[in-house]
Amino acid sequence: MKEYTAKEMKLLKANPYTFKVTKNKLYFSIEFKEAFWTAYQAGIAPRKIMEDLGYDLEMFGQKQIDSIVQRIKSQAQSGNGFRQGENRTRRKKDELSIPEGTTGESEETLSRILNEVKYLRQEVDFLKKIVKTENTAKRKA
Repeated sequence: MKEYTAKEMKLLKANPYTFKVTKNKLYFSIEFKEAFWTAYQAGIAPRKIMEDLGYDLEMFGQKQIDSIVQRIKSQAQSGNGFRQGENRTRRKKDELSIPEGTTGESEETLSRILNEVKYLRQEVDFLKKIVKTENTAKRKA
């Protein structure tokens, strides 16, 4: 893992697209991610985008730039928009519930449907973990 020197940290903090810098991590602003994603979709190379947005490419290895691309791409495609800072999200409680005032028979039907939806969500989460594990194993091989 790359550690930034005090000089590099100072340079990174001076960039308006930097949200936060620690000796081990660089956090980009939402504006950076939006500008990066727009340019990336237009076919501009990631290294060129980083340079155009004021970052010194000497501070970044190819693996780090690839990681930046992947994180921005996954945030863009998540449907939740770009996030700034720590990207940890808490698992939301299942917000499915039966509306009040439903009759007995329709309440039973709704209950069955809600249980099925909850089950399917769990199944999808499980399948995502399997795919992620397989992809990680392929990269290591």
